[in-house]
Amino acid sequence: MQPFTPTAFSVEVHGRGRPVILIPGLGCPGTVWNDITERLAGYQTHTLTLAGFAGRPRIDEPLSARTRDELARYIRAHGLDRPVVIGHSMGGYIAYWLAAAEPELVGPTIVVDAGPAFGPDDPAAVETAAAQARDVWSRASDDEFARQVQDVFSSMSVRPARLRSTIAAVARSDRRAIGDAVYEMLTHDLRPQLRHIRAPVLVVLADGGLQDQYRSQARAVPDHQVVVLPRTGHFVFVDDPEAFVTTVERFLASRATVAAR
Repeated sequence: MQPFTPTAFSVEVHGRGRPVILIPGLGCPGTVWNDITERLAGYQTHTLTLAGFAGRPRIDEPLSARTRDELARYIRAHGLDRPVVIGHSMGGYIAYWLAAAEPELVGPTIVVDAGPAFGPDDPAAVETAAAQARDVWSRASDDEFARQVQDVFSSMSVRPARLRSTIAAVARSDRRAIGDAVYEMLTHDLRPQLRHIRAPVLVVLADGGLQDQYRSQARAVPDHQVVVLPRTGHFVFVDDPEAFVTTVERFLASRATVAAR
């Protein structure tokens, strides 16, 4: 197979063992996963940073869709055998999409505080809401953008001090890339595709107000499990990395047992 260089993301590869792909959320650098990769002994981690985020140049194509397509090519080009896919927020949305679009390609999929749909339930309101959300980010001045990043992202953790370096990286993102990514997620509902997923899915949720919505949406996945980690915000794996890794490893061990029967 010809060498493949993705345009929708860059990748940092570390360790040896079973492959795990880590997809960060909106605006975030791959380094947001550092505490988790250090705890995943016996795995080879492939940590993504998406185009337009954390100082990387943006692309013009819809970012989630392009990342889904290029991740499938990346997995095949590198001969990764049913890799574990872990995605947070926007990364969780992409993980759902990849698992639905390529049901035979990926292994256990872990979605962290995310759903397959973010837009309003009223179809007539989707375009207006999405365009407004896009403009809030893409048309912000330098000062407005920096303030929005600080205000929004610092409120997403019960331990905001742990997010300082991540927030600084998000502030280096291309604001049009942020706005376009938000628009894409709001206007593209993945729920009709979830029934195609064949991989087991673990949904790890924050102890917050969206858990019922995300739990309800996950019911369309044929083989899924939902775990809520107490006293965590949206950045679940930053707030309680020990509990997060324990939950992931327990899930992977249980699925390995089922597969062996």
